Amino acid sequence: MKRFISIISAILLLSSAVFAEDDYDGGDFYDDDYVYEQNGAGDQFLKIDIAANFPLNFGDKLYVGLGASVGYSYFLNKYVAVGGDAIIGWNNSLGQKPLITVPVTFGVTVQPYIGKFEFPISAGIGFATISCQNLTYFPGFSAKISAGAYFRFNETWSLGIDSIGYWLPQWFMSDSSKNDNGFFATLGLSLRYHF
Repeated sequence: MKRFISIISAILLLSSAVFAEDDYDGGDFYDDDYVYEQNGAGDQFLKIDIAANFPLNFGDKLYVGLGASVGYSYFLNKYVAVGGDAIIGWNNSLGQKPLITVPVTFGVTVQPYIGKFEFPISAGIGFATISCQNLTYFPGFSAKISAGAYFRFNETWSLGIDSIGYWLPQWFMSDSSKNDNGFFATLGLSLRYHF
């Protein structure tokens, strides 16, 4: 009797699989509406540059020097980011006296892209320190604009060229005849870490 019940149970179980309805409509189609964007709201990056630093309005009084910068940006959407950076510029004068400029700016970046190529354009304002011949001018005003072209190797790294133009005025309230403007431009290599 036990064998008979076991055989009937097995037949009923197998027959239920044979007569079951098939709701499967066929094909291995997977519908995913997600479109990958290189940058989105909340994405961030760190940037470091090493560059040549060109004095623009000093005539032959300053030589071409070196510049370096470090920056941070936070994307508000896939095209616009806010952030800040610090630039260190070094130029020698004719008398071999170093002029050291350190502008720190905060601003906005607009970054269109085509495929893996990104083209950031940014503008910012902030403060600066200017030192030359044991004299230091602080706090000074600073303003900068920059543009670059980068290739995005993967989600994390991009490499490119970047050019920065920055303005460092010196304003003296006690004697306006000493007021001056310093215009500089950098051109160099830049590495960005995206996270």
